[in-house]
Amino acid sequence: MERSVQCLVIFYLCLSVSCRRSGEDVPNNRPASFENVSTVKVENYINRLYIDLLGREPLDQEVIRDLAGLRAGDLDYDSRRRLITMLMTDSSFVEGDSSYKKAYYQRIYDLTKARLLEGAGDDEFRQQIGNARFAVTSARLTGDSIAVYSALETIDRCENVLKSRRSYQLGLIDIRGMYASMLDNPVYDIINMNTLNFVNASFDDLFFRFPTRDEFDIAYGIIETGKGASLFGGFADNKPAYCQMLVNSREFSEGMIKWCYLSLVGREPSTQETYNLLEDFHKTKNLQEVQINILITDEYAHF
Repeated sequence: MERSVQCLVIFYLCLSVSCRRSGEDVPNNRPASFENVSTVKVENYINRLYIDLLGREPLDQEVIRDLAGLRAGDLDYDSRRRLITMLMTDSSFVEGDSSYKKAYYQRIYDLTKARLLEGAGDDEFRQQIGNARFAVTSARLTGDSIAVYSALETIDRCENVLKSRRSYQLGLIDIRGMYASMLDNPVYDIINMNTLNFVNASFDDLFFRFPTRDEFDIAYGIIETGKGASLFGGFADNKPAYCQMLVNSREFSEGMIKWCYLSLVGREPSTQETYNLLEDFHKTKNLQEVQINILITDEYAHF
C-alpha cells in the first residue's frame, strides 16, 4: 500500500513537470519562453505600436533599440509594458516628434477628432474663432449684447477643443474633458444639425448605440428647452451640462473600452474583458492603462 502511494505521488510529479514544459500550466496556455518568435514578428509588433500610439512608423535605430530591449526581457509582459509606457510618457527630445509623450497625446487628440468630428482640422476651429471675434466687434459697435455673448461663447467652445490636447497631456483634464469639448462645439453642431440629430449622434458616438425613446425625450428636453432632467445618474439643464453628464456616465467608460478594442485589435471586447477593465477605468479614467492591457497581449503582438 505504501509503495502504491509513493508511485502515485511520483506519477503526479512527472505529470506536473510535463505540463509545465508543454505550456499547459502557464496562464492562457502561453509558452514559458518567446525565444522562438521570429525577428520579423517582433519588428512588426514594434511597428504597430509606433503607428497606433504615435501615428508613424519607427526609425531604423528605434527598431534596433526596441528589439534589443524586448529580446532582453524575453518578450515578456514586463518588457512590452516598458516599451509601451516609454512611447506614452517619455518627454525626452525626439527629432520630428518633439517627444514621444507629445506625439502620443497628439495621436489621441487626432483620433478623438476623427471619431467625433470627421477629422476636422484645427484651422477650421481657428476660422470659427476669427469669425466670432469679428462678430464681437461688430455687435459691440451696435450695442447688441446678446450677439456679443453668443460670439464669445463660440470662441470659448472652439478654444476648448484646441486646448484639450495640451490640457490632457498636462493632466489638467482627463479623457472625459477632451470628449466633452469634442461634443460641445460649433463644428459638431454643423455635422449634426438640429437637436434630434445631435442627441442621436452623441449616443452613437460615445455609446455605440442610439437612445431609447425615453432617453431621447429626456435629452431632447434638456437641450431644446433647458428642462432639467436626469440620465445615467447625472443631472443637466443645458447643452454643456448634458455633454458632461454623458462623459461622466458608466456607459461612456464602457464605450471607451469598446473603442480601444475596436481600434487596436479590430474586435469588440468580450463581457469578461470589459468587466476586467471597467471598474478601475471608470474610477480613474486612465485610458493609458486600458490601452496597455490590450497592447501587451499575444493577440495584439501576433506572437
